[in-house]
Amino acid sequence: MSEEETKKKTESKDSLRRVEIIFSQAVEEDIFEGFKEHKIGSHYSKISAVTGSGFSSPKLGDAIWPQLNEMIIVYCKKNEAEKIVDFVKALRKKYPVEGIACFVSKAKMK
Repeated sequence: MSEEETKKKTESKDSLRRVEIIFSQAVEEDIFEGFKEHKIGSHYSKISAVTGSGFSSPKLGDAIWPQLNEMIIVYCKKNEAEKIVDFVKALRKKYPVEGIACFVSKAKMK
């Protein structure tokens, strides 16, 4: 196997990513509109009513902190993950106090 073929095989094996986006319910529509507009995140899982406390105000769904978060998990190729991250960064600039987290990790299909 040539060096180039080995590199392609390694890149292919290492190219799957898991992207987790945790965000305030207030920006859900913007997330999905952005996915459509940028042709990203077409295969996702959505978890509703996510509670927690991050770098913005807590989202606990109770009488004191009534808001909730949502979470989207996307499995995609590395280049799509990079586009999703760029989109999330732009969304954070648009909504600096809403609390939008994005995590990317390598994934392996078994």
